Amino acid sequence: MKELEGLTAKIIKLLENDAGQPVKDLDKKLSANRIFLAGHLKALENQGHVKSKRVRPAKVHFGVKEKEV
Repeated sequence: MKELEGLTAKIIKLLENDAGQPVKDLDKKLSANRIFLAGHLKALENQGHVKSKRVRPAKVHFGVKEKEV
């Protein structure tokens, strides 16, 4: 996996340390706009960097280990 920078690296590190976080928790920790963050997470999921799972009304996100990519 190539080196990730900025917001992407912060998101992945947060999810590796505490998996299963909804966007509303991540936006508070990152001081990012919730709508922007949701779109960024979707792009990261499409690229294979994170996974998500719907849990009741929330969608929670998980980091993907390098072996899984």
